[in-house]
Amino acid sequence: MTLSDKAWKHTRERRPEVTRYEESIKDALARPEMILKGKRNERKAVKLSEKTHLGSKYLVVVFREESGHKAIITAYFTSDLKRIKGEVIWKA
Repeated sequence: MTLSDKAWKHTRERRPEVTRYEESIKDALARPEMILKGKRNERKAVKLSEKTHLGSKYLVVVFREESGHKAIITAYFTSDLKRIKGEVIWKA
Protein backbone atom coordinates (compact mmCIF):
# COMPACT_ATOMS: atom_id res chain seq x y z
CA MET A 1 0.00 0.00 0.00
CA THR A 2 1.35 3.41 -0.96
CA LEU A 3 0.31 6.89 0.08
CA SER A 4 2.62 9.06 -1.99
CA ASP A 5 3.55 12.58 -0.97
CA LYS A 6 1.70 13.86 -4.05
CA ALA A 7 -1.50 11.98 -3.18
CA TRP A 8 -1.32 13.03 0.49
CA LYS A 9 -0.80 16.68 -0.52
CA HIS A 10 -3.80 16.45 -2.88
CA THR A 11 -5.91 14.91 -0.12
CA ARG A 12 -4.87 17.53 2.45
CA GLU A 13 -5.64 20.37 0.05
CA ARG A 14 -8.96 19.08 -1.27
CA ARG A 15 -10.16 17.22 1.85
CA PRO A 16 -8.59 18.95 4.88
CA GLU A 17 -11.07 17.24 7.22
CA VAL A 18 -9.22 13.92 6.77
CA THR A 19 -5.74 15.31 7.44
CA ARG A 20 -5.60 14.02 11.01
CA TYR A 21 -6.76 10.54 9.97
CA GLU A 22 -3.76 9.18 8.04
CA GLU A 23 -3.66 5.98 10.13
CA SER A 24 -7.43 5.51 9.75
CA ILE A 25 -7.03 5.82 5.98
CA LYS A 26 -4.46 3.04 5.97
CA ASP A 27 -6.68 0.93 8.26
CA ALA A 28 -9.73 1.43 6.03
CA LEU A 29 -7.72 0.20 3.07
CA ALA A 30 -6.36 -2.80 5.00
CA ARG A 31 -9.70 -3.74 6.63
CA PRO A 32 -12.63 -2.25 4.69
CA GLU A 33 -16.29 -3.03 5.31
CA MET A 34 -16.93 -2.87 1.56
CA ILE A 35 -15.15 -2.15 -1.70
CA LEU A 36 -16.72 -0.47 -4.71
CA LYS A 37 -15.48 -0.29 -8.30
CA GLY A 38 -15.64 3.23 -9.75
CA LYS A 39 -16.27 4.43 -13.30
CA ARG A 40 -12.56 4.80 -14.09
CA ASN A 41 -11.66 1.37 -12.72
CA GLU A 42 -10.55 2.87 -9.40
CA ARG A 43 -11.57 1.16 -6.18
CA LYS A 44 -13.18 2.67 -3.10
CA ALA A 45 -12.59 1.08 0.30
CA VAL A 46 -15.28 2.09 2.79
CA LYS A 47 -15.17 1.80 6.57
CA LEU A 48 -17.31 3.36 9.31
CA SER A 49 -15.36 5.71 11.57
CA GLU A 50 -17.49 6.23 14.66
CA LYS A 51 -15.19 8.66 16.44
CA THR A 52 -14.26 11.58 14.21
CA HIS A 53 -14.35 15.28 14.94
CA LEU A 54 -17.39 15.32 12.61
CA GLY A 55 -19.22 12.54 14.44
CA SER A 56 -19.86 9.11 12.98
CA LYS A 57 -18.89 9.05 9.27
CA TYR A 58 -17.91 6.60 6.58
CA LEU A 59 -14.30 6.97 5.49
CA VAL A 60 -13.89 6.38 1.75
CA VAL A 61 -10.38 5.66 0.47
CA VAL A 62 -10.04 5.87 -3.32
CA PHE A 63 -7.21 3.75 -4.71
CA ARG A 64 -5.87 1.92 -7.74
CA GLU A 65 -4.61 -1.63 -7.61
CA GLU A 66 -1.99 -2.98 -9.99
CA SER A 67 -0.21 -6.31 -9.59
CA GLY A 68 -1.50 -6.59 -6.02
CA HIS A 69 -0.14 -3.15 -5.03
CA LYS A 70 -2.59 -0.53 -3.74
CA ALA A 71 -1.85 3.15 -4.45
CA ILE A 72 -4.05 5.62 -2.59
CA ILE A 73 -5.45 8.47 -4.70
CA THR A 74 -7.51 10.37 -2.13
CA ALA A 75 -9.83 9.92 0.83
CA TYR A 76 -12.95 11.62 2.15
CA PHE A 77 -15.76 11.31 4.69
CA THR A 78 -19.44 10.84 3.94
CA SER A 79 -22.48 10.17 6.08
CA ASP A 80 -24.52 8.69 3.23
CA LEU A 81 -23.47 5.42 1.58
CA LYS A 82 -25.82 6.15 -1.32
CA ARG A 83 -23.63 9.09 -2.36
CA ILE A 84 -20.62 6.84 -3.01
CA LYS A 85 -20.69 6.13 -6.73
CA GLY A 86 -19.73 2.72 -7.98
CA GLU A 87 -20.63 -0.96 -7.97
CA VAL A 88 -20.16 -2.98 -4.78
CA ILE A 89 -17.66 -5.73 -5.59
CA TRP A 90 -16.92 -6.94 -2.05
CA LYS A 91 -18.68 -6.70 1.31
CA ALA A 92 -17.62 -7.97 4.73
